[in-house]
Amino acid sequence: MPMVTKDEERKEDAVWEPVPYLGRSVRVVGDWVSVDAAQTPHEKNKRGELGKPLHNWYFNRTSRDPLGRIATANASADRRNAIESHIGGAPRGKINPERTEVADPKVMTEHIKRVAKHLGASDVGIMRVHPSFLYKEGRYPDDGSGVGGPSGMVSAEETARRFPYAIACVYAWDYDMGRAHRHRIGDAAYHFGAESLRSTYANLAGYIRELGYGVATRVATPMPVALGAGLGEIGRHGMLITEKFGARVHLGDPILTDLPLVPDEPIDIGVEDFCKVCRKCANTCPTNSISTEGKGVVNGVEKYKINWETCYRLRPHVMEYWDICMTCVAVCPYTKPDVWWRTVAVRSIKWTPIPLRGLVTRPMKWIDDRFWGKLGRKRVQWMSHDSGRLKLPDGTVMPEEPERGYYYPLKENTRRFDILKEKLKSKA
Repeated sequence: MPMVTKDEERKEDAVWEPVPYLGRSVRVVGDWVSVDAAQTPHEKNKRGELGKPLHNWYFNRTSRDPLGRIATANASADRRNAIESHIGGAPRGKINPERTEVADPKVMTEHIKRVAKHLGASDVGIMRVHPSFLYKEGRYPDDGSGVGGPSGMVSAEETARRFPYAIACVYAWDYDMGRAHRHRIGDAAYHFGAESLRSTYANLAGYIRELGYGVATRVATPMPVALGAGLGEIGRHGMLITEKFGARVHLGDPILTDLPLVPDEPIDIGVEDFCKVCRKCANTCPTNSISTEGKGVVNGVEKYKINWETCYRLRPHVMEYWDICMTCVAVCPYTKPDVWWRTVAVRSIKWTPIPLRGLVTRPMKWIDDRFWGKLGRKRVQWMSHDSGRLKLPDGTVMPEEPERGYYYPLKENTRRFDILKEKLKSKA
């Protein structure tokens, strides 16, 4: 039985290659089991499996911020006012029967990347599809039911044969807005960034259909595709770190297609080496969800283990202040403005031989702590929002901070979370 390689046609009786190389930041050391979309956090929450507080937070909250109410449908007074609720449910068009022939896949790859950036993507990468990177039971549900299942899709292997290329895009948040982590300003950067990227993907999928080629959406797990497509490396905080924007990017769901393209290769920008000595995200995480220790093996992959549940469960208890935490992104030393000195810093790590990178990463970590602080507290003003001013829900007005912002949760919020955890344990 022949082994399928990237240069051979994928036939029905072929055996797939092992999971492809994804760069230095992760290492496949065991059996990789495809992710079951129905067991991801939001889907479990939709079914009520994470408890009433989280379930009510997801379905029954209305944001105090009008911008927040149109940024995400679940926080709106009327879902029809949030455009993002319509993007996923928009009807899919048919494939144009008059196919545009591709004489040179390399030229088409460059063209598709230019189109994606014109449509709003900050960066684009291509990867050859592997079944391990596709959801276990077909596609990720987009009807709000929280129920997995094939939804008309065939097996992961057949899907990978039919659509051999994945297009992954990222959308970079505004740097200054992203510094207002645990705040409505940061929420706006996050949610509207997600909305923009979903629109980009929807338009790009339509464009490929108009070229006469097939598209599959919401079938691939974003992180391994992004790593294989050369968009970045995975950090200690479990987020994608890109060369140009750091971790302040939205990833979204890749597009699979049969449009002939040329895959990119994983990159090495020194994340593996820097995260070993940095630990800034772990030390500042409000819920201690990021490990300060070494890597562990998760689903056959050696990487830093993230406790997603402790991170996720905090949200109902702080929703009067913010929606999305983003502290790990804001404090990451790679997350800096896209200016010349940041480029020099990243490239100095990237171009240093791997055995010598420790001589570069430790001084850079010290410089980052010295000039940027160990916890980002910069005051950010945007529209009517000001992170240096805070009015509590009970009407109390906190003293104005001239330089620093109020970024919750503080210790009292975390203690409330810990108390709730103990109560839940005692009832179990």
